[in-house]
Order: sequence, then structure tokens, then C-alpha cells
Amino acid sequence: MYAMVCTRPDIAHAVGVVSRFLSNLAKKHWEGVKWILRYLKSTSKMCLCFRKSNLSLQGFSYADLGGDFDTKKSTTGYIFTLGGTAVSWKSKLQNRVALSTTEAEYIAISEAAKEMILLKNFLNELGKEQDNASMFSDSQSAISLIKNPVFHSRCKHIQLRYYFIRELINDGDLSLLKILGSENLVDMLTKPVTVDKLRLCIALVVL
Repeated sequence: MYAMVCTRPDIAHAVGVVSRFLSNLAKKHWEGVKWILRYLKSTSKMCLCFRKSNLSLQGFSYADLGGDFDTKKSTTGYIFTLGGTAVSWKSKLQNRVALSTTEAEYIAISEAAKEMILLKNFLNELGKEQDNASMFSDSQSAISLIKNPVFHSRCKHIQLRYYFIRELINDGDLSLLKILGSENLVDMLTKPVTVDKLRLCIALVVL
């Protein structure tokens, strides 16, 4: 857990999944923990490398749909990089069951936007203004829903607390852009991925 919180976003999803069973462990959960420990041992030389130049803030957001077998809740994942290196990340089950991929992605983008505002304010206090901070999502439908002021009948059920992101877009506080799913480094925070995909995600956060 300490490694995941401080320096290893690549194990965030795996640690989050096994942590759900702390009060009622079974053999398969312990096997999962041992796989994580083996992975950490084989990648112990990985580290976050920070550079002085090009301190631009970027965010990446993603959500699966109903990935949790027990509750059918989706998992929100986001990563923020500063100069290409991960500085903040999160992998967490959403509080409610999403009824569509668009809704799950909408909620994830909204949660990530709150972290973006916090990081921008912190960097501004340090004299590193981030006026052109951008956030990326691979869900074109969620991006269209956020940018379109028309109230759609299909999104009436989405809680109002997630709609603040529209104000951020309209006020110019946040730039939301489309990214290809194959290039979205947040996949590793929301679902099991192949070894090749994991290596790609790791490379993109400069581990």
C-alpha cells in the first residue's frame, strides 16, 4: 500500500482489488498478493524521474464499466503528470453503479477535474502557473456530453454534483481533449491489462 501511494501507480489497481478482501481473505486473494510482491521484487529498480524543464501539467482519465463482479460498480482511474512524470494518481470504485460507459467516464472525468484544480492551485502558489493545463479522455461520448450545453434525456439520472466540470470548461479553467484508447496510460489503474500494455503505460509515466 505504501509503495502504491507514494511511487508505484502501476500496482494501484491490483492493490485496490486485493484490499477489498482484507476482512475475509481466501487463498486466491493471498495468491494475488504474492503475485504483486513478486512483481515489485522484479521491478525494484523502477523509479519516478523528475526533470527541471517543461513542467507542464497533464491529466489522463479513464473508467471501466461494471468491472467489480460483486457490486457491478465501475472503477475510476486518473493520472496527472508534471513534465511527463506521474505526480498524482487514483484507482477507486465509484460510489454508484453507472448505467453506461458514458456515465462511468463522465464521473471519472469529474473526479479527475477536482484533482486538476487542486494541483493547479498548488503549482500557482509555487510560481509555476498552469494556465494551459490539459486533461485527456478516450471517451468521445463523455467529452461531447460535457461540452454540449443541451440537457440530454439520457443523462437525467447523473447526479448534479458531477456537472461542475461544464463550468470549468466554459470558464477556460480546463481543456478536455480526446486521446486514443491505445495511448491512454490510465488503463492500468482500472482493469487487468496485458504485459505489453502495462509496459506502455509505465513508459508513459516515466517510471
